[in-house]
Amino acid sequence: MNDPIGASRAFCRLLIFFALTLIAMAVYRVSGLGRGQGSRPVAKFWFSASSRLIGLRLVRSGLPVTEGPVLYLANHISYLDILLLGQQLDVTFVAKSEVRDWPLFGTLAELGGTLFVSRRAASTRDEAAQIRSRLAAGGRVILFPEGTSSDGTDVLPFKSALLGLAQDIPGLRIQPVTIAYPHPSRAGVDLRPAWYGDMSLLPHLWQLLQWRRGQAHLRFHPPLRLDQRQIDRKRLAVACQTQIRQGLHQLCALPIGVPSELHGQDAPGWPEAAPEAAFEQAVD
Repeated sequence: MNDPIGASRAFCRLLIFFALTLIAMAVYRVSGLGRGQGSRPVAKFWFSASSRLIGLRLVRSGLPVTEGPVLYLANHISYLDILLLGQQLDVTFVAKSEVRDWPLFGTLAELGGTLFVSRRAASTRDEAAQIRSRLAAGGRVILFPEGTSSDGTDVLPFKSALLGLAQDIPGLRIQPVTIAYPHPSRAGVDLRPAWYGDMSLLPHLWQLLQWRRGQAHLRFHPPLRLDQRQIDRKRLAVACQTQIRQGLHQLCALPIGVPSELHGQDAPGWPEAAPEAAFEQAVD
């Protein structure tokens, strides 16, 4: 059924979104900010304004680590994840190489210093070296270790190939982050933001722009202590996946259960730096 009000809302939002994006791109190019620290206010403004434009309300719980080298690991549900994380963190995103070719989005991502990875085995070493270089310089990087996006009802197994880069980086902390889109009126997940599988980008974006409002939740879990002498990347991947999965199910009031890949195994554990901050904050 056609919704003329929703279509009008989407059209107006789309025009404003393109205007915001073109302004951000112009500021990047004219000022030459590129990947420097000076680009952060521009990027944060774009992320925050875009979230407000589509009516996405963000709630945050826990405290993000913002000092020293940090590797954030998060589940991945939608392109909206970038808006949420970008307004909260001064961070380098790691994206699949196809994003570079997306209209507007790809150019803006490249200007913002995104690292693009091909996910080909032959390129893993070089791509890991680029990420490692950012971290070794004291930067903060976010990975989506699932390697793809999901419908948001569960967390897919984490791929551990790039986690070996955590070895021998002094002071590095790894912080798991749960991204959730709770249903606005009942327990469960709001499936509208999820972009996964063979969904086309533009039709999904058009549908999303028609909604009145939605809600998202970011939970920053306690950072993990690492023994730099012996990092087991596979154990690290499972530990982070388990923690993020528990966070997702708590935020959406879902039964936690045990993921299929862990049946018959002991629940993985990892030393934590501090108890999780017990508060929630609505982000304006």
